[in-house]
Amino acid sequence: MEHYQLGARAPARPRPGRAVLLACLLAPAFFLLAARLDLSERLGRALLDQEHWQLDELALSLLLLALALAGFAVWRGRQVAALLAQNRALTQRLLRAQEDERCALARELHDEVGQNCTAIRAAASYILRARDGDQANVQACAASIARSSEALHAMVRSMLRRLRPPVLDSLGLEPALQALCDSWAQQHGIACHFAPQAIPAELDDGTAIAIYRLVQEGLTNVARHAGADRATVELRADAHGSLHLAIEDNGHGLRQGATQQGGFGMLGMRERVAGLRGHIHWISALGRGLRIEVAMPLAAGAPRCAA
Repeated sequence: MEHYQLGARAPARPRPGRAVLLACLLAPAFFLLAARLDLSERLGRALLDQEHWQLDELALSLLLLALALAGFAVWRGRQVAALLAQNRALTQRLLRAQEDERCALARELHDEVGQNCTAIRAAASYILRARDGDQANVQACAASIARSSEALHAMVRSMLRRLRPPVLDSLGLEPALQALCDSWAQQHGIACHFAPQAIPAELDDGTAIAIYRLVQEGLTNVARHAGADRATVELRADAHGSLHLAIEDNGHGLRQGATQQGGFGMLGMRERVAGLRGHIHWISALGRGLRIEVAMPLAAGAPRCAA
C-alpha cells in the first residue's frame, strides 16, 4: 500500500498515449533504416543459402506466431479488464455495506443507548434525592435501572454477534457453525444438517472467519433464492493439509451460465476463497439443487481475536 505525505506529489501514472506515439515514430524509422540497408534482400539471400534447413519458411511462421500472440494478448486484456471491473464493483459494494452497517450501529447507539442511559440517569437522580419513607418509588426506580441495564446488555450482545460471533473465539469453529445452522433453521423454517469431520481444534483466525462467512452467505442465498426445504453443511479436513467445505440444498438450482455471471454474493465468496489460495465450485442443474464446494489449504495456527 502506498502512503502519501501532505504536500508530496503522487507518483506519475504511465500514459498509454506516449507508448503509442513512440511506436508510431519507431515504425517509420525502422522502415527508413531497412530501406537504406536492404535488409529484406540480405535476409532473403541468407535464407536461400540455408534452403536445406527450410529457413526460408521461418519468416512467415514467425509472423503467424506474432499474430497469434497479439490475438491472445487482446483476449487476455479483455479478461483482465472484466476482472478489474468486477473487483471495483465488489469493492464499492463492500464499502457501501460497511457504511450501511456503521449507520445502523450509530442509530442503535443513539436511540437505544441514549434512551436507556437517560432513563438510568433519571432514576438514579431520583434515588439520590429521595427522602425517607419514599421506599415504593425508590424500588420502582431501582427496577427501572435494572430493566434499562438488561436492555443495554442485550443490545451490546446483539452488536457483538453482528460484528463477530463470540462463540467463534470461546468455543471454536465447529460449535459456531452448529449454532449458526441451528439458528438459521429456526429462523427460516428450513432443515439444516451440519456434518463436521476431523476438524482441527486450532485453526488460524483468517481461515475460521472465512469458513464462517462462507457458510453464512451460502445459507443466506439458500433462504433467499433456492426455494429449498433442506440444506446440508459439510466440513472436513483431509490428510493432505486441506480443508473442504460443502453447502448443498435441494432447491431450484442455477440456470446455465449463472455461476459465470454471478451476483455480488457469489463474487464475494469467490474473492474470499481466492484470498486464502483456495478454490470454489458451483455444481448445479435446474430443479436439482445446488452444491457449493470449497477447498483451501490449512494454515499454521494464528492467535484469535481478543475478547
